[in-house]
Order: sequence, then structure tokens, then C-alpha cells
Amino acid sequence: MSPKTDRAVDHRYFLRATPAAVFQAISDGPSLRRWLCDRAEIDPRKGGKYTLGWNDGPTHRGTILEFVPGQRISFVWRWPGVALAGTVLSHSIEARDDGTILHVRHSGFPRLARWTELYGGAEWGWTYFAMNLKSVLESGRDLRSPHDG
Repeated sequence: MSPKTDRAVDHRYFLRATPAAVFQAISDGPSLRRWLCDRAEIDPRKGGKYTLGWNDGPTHRGTILEFVPGQRISFVWRWPGVALAGTVLSHSIEARDDGTILHVRHSGFPRLARWTELYGGAEWGWTYFAMNLKSVLESGRDLRSPHDG
């Protein structure tokens, strides 16, 4: 598939937190567990490996495609049991006023009916988790519920 025929999640969020705090939240295992997943292991460097897992949910394993400390991190993103290669999850940050803009982009979803549900789940999921990150960084509150899903 080419970029012109693929779909992508592409969102920007303003967080009232320093760029350093936001970057740590998106690139550090213990910090990722505060807002995203139940298990996180990450070797934050280009070519490093990561594992992100959810209780009663999937475990994603892959490679870090790009790592620029304090600026961006991109993951080769795979789903267990799904034969969809080529999706890339990227997070980048930019200082803005009294906070940080977080850009979340998850690209590489073919515009085919069989990938619509997976794309929709990524669209919903990254929105949900970005709002939780915002809450954790701004107020210290984790909004996740064991009943979500």
C-alpha cells in the first residue's frame, strides 16, 4: 500500500506539562505504565526493543524505529495474531506556551474493509490514552477503569 491509499491516526494534544515530563511519559517503561499499559519494557534508542502489555489484552512487541531524545520516538507497531505489517506509531513533542504539544501519528492502515475495525480501534485507543496521559500529567489522576475496553 502507498501512503496515499493508507489511513492514519493523526492527532495533536496540548498538555500542561513540560516537554521533559511528556517525553519521559512516552519513552520510559515505568512512566508508560502510569497512563498506557500494565506492563512496559523499553530500550529507548533507535533499534531498541519494546514490549507493552495489557492485563486481559494484547501484548505488543517490536522495535524502536526512531529515537531523538527529548523530541520524538517511533515504534514499528505489530498486533499479536494480525498479519498487518508496516504500521508505525510515532510520538513527537513541541514546547508551546506553558506546556507541550504531543503529536500522535499511527500510520500504515490499508484502506481495505478487513482493516477498518483495527484502524477504528487505533483511532479510539490513541484518543482515549492521550486523554489519560493529559490527566495523569496535569492532575496526577489515572482515568482508566477496569471496566474499559
